[in-house]
Order: sequence, then C-alpha cells, then structure tokens
Amino acid sequence: MTLKSRRLLLLLWLAASLPTHEAWGQSSADDLSDDALSQNENFDDDGVAPGGSVGKVKIAKATNNSSDLSQEQAEEGEEMRIASSSHVRRFHEVLDEILAEFGYDIKIGQIKGLSNVAIRKVRVSQAIPRTYEDYMETLLAERIRENSQVKLISCVPCKTRTSSLVEGKLMITSPATNLAKLESAATLLGINYFMDAVLVYHTSHMVLAIDVFQAQTKELVWARTYNSETIKSRYQKLAIDYSQVAKSRPGEDYVPEYRSMFGLGGAILPNVSGKSEDNTMLNAQIRGTEKFNNRHNEFGMMLSIYKTAQSSRSAYPVEGTTDAASTEETNTSQRPKPFEQAFGIYGLYSQLLIGSVESYNEIRHGFNGGLGGLFATGYLAPVFKAGWDIYLGRRFVSSFGLDFVGSSSVLINNKTVSTPGGAGGHIILSLTY
Repeated sequence: MTLKSRRLLLLLWLAASLPTHEAWGQSSADDLSDDALSQNENFDDDGVAPGGSVGKVKIAKATNNSSDLSQEQAEEGEEMRIASSSHVRRFHEVLDEILAEFGYDIKIGQIKGLSNVAIRKVRVSQAIPRTYEDYMETLLAERIRENSQVKLISCVPCKTRTSSLVEGKLMITSPATNLAKLESAATLLGINYFMDAVLVYHTSHMVLAIDVFQAQTKELVWARTYNSETIKSRYQKLAIDYSQVAKSRPGEDYVPEYRSMFGLGGAILPNVSGKSEDNTMLNAQIRGTEKFNNRHNEFGMMLSIYKTAQSSRSAYPVEGTTDAASTEETNTSQRPKPFEQAFGIYGLYSQLLIGSVESYNEIRHGFNGGLGGLFATGYLAPVFKAGWDIYLGRRFVSSFGLDFVGSSSVLINNKTVSTPGGAGGHIILSLTY
C-alpha cells in the first residue's frame, strides 16, 4: 500500500469517528487534504456522507463556527483590556489618596523634629511588580519634600550587597540585614533616621505602613499605617476638607475654590449732615472671594448696604390728647440732607491665619482690607476698610472692622458744598458657603 493510500484511509477513519455536527468543535478545515475531499462527493442535508463521512458542508460550518469564535474572543479580549486599564487607573488613584494622607501628616509636623532622614527599604506585596519599590521610594520622597523642610539623604550603600568567604562558605550581606554595616553607612553619610515602608495590595483595599527609627540606637520614633478604606472618614473626623490634601489627577483642570458670605449687623458711618444721630446704621454685607495660595489668601468683591437707624424707626402709638398749637422753628438756610440709604462697593483682599491646613474644629482668624466707594443719591465718597474675621466652625464668621470715609462734595442749587469725612466701624455676623 502506497503512502498516499495510507494517508487517505487515515483521514477517512478520523472523519468517520466524528458522528455529529457539534462534535466537530473548533477543528480547522485546513487539516483535510484535497485527496480526502475528492473521496466525499455525496452528502446529505446535514453534511454527512453515507458511512459517517464529513463533507464540504461540514467544513464550511466549522469554518463559520471558527470565525464566530474568533470574533467572540476578540470582543472578550477588548473587554479585558478596558477592565485592566480601568483597574490600573483605580490602583493609582487609591495609591495617590494614601500618599496624600501621608503628605498631610508630614505637613502638620508629624516628623518635624526629624533631620537627615534616609529611606532605607521599601517593600511591596507579591501582587505588585517589584519595580514599584523604586517607584514608591520616589513617591514618598516627593511627598516629604513637598510638605516639609526635612533633609532627605540618598543612602546608596543601603542598597548594595557585599560577598565574602567565611569558613569556605560564600556569605552575601547588605546593610538591610547587617546592623553593623547599616550603622557604618549612617555614620559615613550623616544619616540620623531611617525610614522603612511596606505597601500591601488586596483586591478590596490597600495598606501602606511606614516606620522611622534612629540610626544609632535603633529606637522606633514614628510609625503609622494608612488604609485606603478609612482615609476620607479620618478627614471627616478631623473636620478637614479632603480637597486640601488630595493631589490633582493628571489631565484635570484647575478647579477654583470660592467663598460666599452673607451677613447682617450694625455700623457707625459718617453721614452727609455730620450729625451723630444720623450715623448709626443697619448694615448688610455680601462678600464673594476666590481662595488661592492653599486657602491662605482670598481676593474678591464686597457689597455693603446701609440704612440709617433713624429712618427705620416710626412713631409709637400714644394715648390722650395733645395741644394743637405748636411752634415750628423755621430755617431759611439750605444744607445737605443726611442720606437714609446708601451702599458701598469694595475690592477686598483677605489673609487667613489657618496654618498648613484649615480644620473646622479650630477657631480660625484672618484680616482683610478693601478700597471702594460709598454711594447715595447725589453723593459719592471714597472709603477704605480694614477688618478682622473670626471663623467659627464651617458656616459662621464674626467680623469687626474700621471704615474711613473721605471728604467729598454735593451739588446744591448749582453750588458745590463740601461734606466732611471721618472714621466709623462695623460689626457683622455672616453665614459663609
């Protein structure tokens, strides 16, 4: 029997051993030779020749099944690729949140007393590539430099290994495992403290553990763990806006922070007439500013609305009778009438004394200064304002200030009449947003 005949019989036997259409599976039609196809010319509607042979229809259906399967695999691969990229983004977002919390502790002075710190060792869990150890070391150094004046020293000897023969055995040591070498490296480089970090990744959360110890005595001086599941709740307990410590994501635009204040109170302001009874006023203030310089400064506009207390009072009802005869003092001279209502518009700059971050659990202070004008019917005068703000909690502000109104003039019967200026003040209680 020739080799060609043996090959043909083998292919026919393999084809006959596949009795159903489903059993064909993912086999390729390319495995069948042209000689085998020439022996199968008669097929039924299902593509199976008498005796169980598989025909051309069978091959065509298998080819279609293979194409459909390839398309499904491609779609599943694309979904996995998208899910994987989303997973990677989520990993880095959580890592940034943990590092932001570490940066906040550095900013408020958790390691303020430390000097000449070196990051000795960074380890990551098995679920994270080992290359992230160097990456994490850079991220930790970045947060320390951004939030403090602590001097960082790069400990190159801490990452080197030395080999030696001890009693015929090769010994490999490094400062990470040899305390004598570690102390020698610290003395050589002037390192006072070492920092170790461990990053553990789970499918549900991430934990970063950091400890700092003294280089000579090996005394542990600072240790803290950061759990991604408790980060924001911690800031809520501290009454701190998380946006103060969160780092901006790449590609995000700067989002400005605004402050709006609506307040009521009283003021003493020089009036046009110059009489003291017309200087006491009700005062409403509306302030709108934008925060910058990490919430330490604000700039914006302020609107003050004044109404004299004299004009707000009306005659109280009386009982009994009064004499109809009354004498009225007549005055033929004309003088400016005191205004009953006025408003002022000012440009305002504020300096907030809040430290590194703003905590609503603490009473905060700030001072402000503004320059603008006081407006009434036919009256305009320059005004300089200076004030002190006391921030109570998140929503309330008490303000105290001085107002300096410059001298001006009004027009009476086509004649210019000078109006005096002077100093005044205000006390306002505001609601802030």
